[in-house]
Amino acid sequence: MSDREPGPLASEPAPVACELDAAGLAERVEEWRALVGAFVVSVATSPTAVRLALVDTERALVAAASLAQREKQCCPFFDVHIDIEADGRTLVLSVPGGAEEALASFVAVLRG
Repeated sequence: MSDREPGPLASEPAPVACELDAAGLAERVEEWRALVGAFVVSVATSPTAVRLALVDTERALVAAASLAQREKQCCPFFDVHIDIEADGRTLVLSVPGGAEEALASFVAVLRG
C-alpha cells in the first residue's frame, strides 16, 4: 500500500445554466449589445462557438476581457478566450456538446 493521497478526481462538467437573476440578465444583455456595437467588427458562429473580431484598440481588448470574465463567472459552462494575432484580436466563446441551444440564444442576444 502507498501512503500517498489519491489524486484529484476528474471534475464534473459545469451545468448549462446562467446564475444571473432576471434583472442581472437584462443588464448583461445590454452590456453585450454595447460591446458588439462599439468594439466588434464581425461575428462568426458555429454550432458550438462564436467568434467576435474586435476593433484593434486597447479599449476594445480591455472591455471584451472584462465582460468575458464576468460572463464566465455566471455561466461557467462557457469556454472563453481571446486569440491575439498579428492582424487582430478575437474574443471566442464556446460551449460543450449538448449546449448548442444555449449558445444559439446567446448569439441571438448579440444580434438583437
